[in-house]
Amino acid sequence: MRSKIKQARDRIEALRVALLSPAAEQIGAALPGLEEAALCLQTVEQKMREGAAVANPVPYEICRELTLLKNDLRIIAPLIAHGVAFSNAWARMLGAGPTYTPSGQPSPPEQFAGSGTTLSLRG
Repeated sequence: MRSKIKQARDRIEALRVALLSPAAEQIGAALPGLEEAALCLQTVEQKMREGAAVANPVPYEICRELTLLKNDLRIIAPLIAHGVAFSNAWARMLGAGPTYTPSGQPSPPEQFAGSGTTLSLRG
C-alpha cells in the first residue's frame, strides 16, 4: 500500500515539474501519469476500507506517506490554478481577433455584414 502512495506521489511530482517547464509537451506527457496516480490511490482507499472493516489501525508509515501526498497536492494546486487562468486568458485573447469564413477569408464585422457598406482607410 505504501508503494502505491509513493507511486502516486511520483506522478504528481512529474506534473509539478512539467507545470514549471515552459514546454506544453511536458504537461501533456505528465497527464497519463495522473490517471495512474488516481488508480493507485483508489487501490489504497479500497485496502484502507477493508482494514477499517476488521478494525486494523493504519500503520504509521502509511499515515506519513498520506500526509506527504497531501502536502504535494497543496503545492501543486496553485500551479494548476495559474495554468488554467493563463489558458483562459490566452483563449480570450485569441477569441478577440477576427473571425474567418469557411473559405479562409476574414469575415466582416457584424455591424457591416450584409449591409453592402464598405469601409476604407487612408493614411
